[in-house]
Amino acid sequence: MIKLIGLILSIVLTVPAAFAVNTSASTADTGTFIPGRFMSMAGSADGSVYLLTDKHQIVCVKPGGDQTTISLPRIHEAKATDRFCDLAVDGNTVAFCGFPFPVIFTLDLKKPLNFGIIRASDQEAASLHLMNISHDSSGWRVRDADGLVFNLQNEQPLNRLPEFASIEADENGKALLIYPPRNENGRMLAWRVQKEDGRLFWIAPVSEAPRQVMSVDFLGIDKDGRHNFVVMTASGELDSEFTIYAVRRGQVVSSSRINGPAGLEMQRFCRLAPDGSIIYAQAAAGNKTGILLKRLKLEEKK
Repeated sequence: MIKLIGLILSIVLTVPAAFAVNTSASTADTGTFIPGRFMSMAGSADGSVYLLTDKHQIVCVKPGGDQTTISLPRIHEAKATDRFCDLAVDGNTVAFCGFPFPVIFTLDLKKPLNFGIIRASDQEAASLHLMNISHDSSGWRVRDADGLVFNLQNEQPLNRLPEFASIEADENGKALLIYPPRNENGRMLAWRVQKEDGRLFWIAPVSEAPRQVMSVDFLGIDKDGRHNFVVMTASGELDSEFTIYAVRRGQVVSSSRINGPAGLEMQRFCRLAPDGSIIYAQAAAGNKTGILLKRLKLEEKK
């Protein structure tokens, strides 16, 4: 738990603002200002983006920029300080998870009056502290504060995925395994991404010294069949940079640097939307309390 929380704090508290620099062909918008403080965000199939606020609300941002705030139902057994950490969208259902809760809360957007509860059947689930959530063809995946990933289905035993598993599924519903640098037989291996069956899929680009790769996160597979990753590099505490890579058959086919989440407290400031674009947030300029919601489309050079 300490390792994961330390990583989260290093991203949230020490990442400086940076200008977006395109390293390959891409298109990006200038951003839509959304007032408020946010914990996470997720895209939906209709092009909307749902933002989780720190006030137990979600803000729906339509493709044209229209914004609607939805107050979430009260959780009767929760403390006043208990908050959700993350959300995921599947059709008209939004699912939420949070550190204080060992269950998933679901909300029907057509009838947003009460939460549904998804609870695993085994005792192990009662000790979970959930930080992240995603949806795949089999249901919901969650990641806990120790970095472990589970399939969590209602009234079913927890299904723990292999160590270092990504929370997003690959094209076969399997996890990618993202291994941090390690020494193997006297040889230092860089950040490596493998399939569940052990096949090597991708090695994250190595930065020039003194800059190092600090984290690699799998965002999912876009409509072009490309695996999308966000990679954070740094040489110290105040010079972090974030780059999105689109990878096909183990080769980078497009990439773009994006602004980091300086000044934000978001669990996930960058997600792959169902339409294949990258949605991400950056802190609003000046004294404004809010974010600029941006969308990036990685294009391959002809």
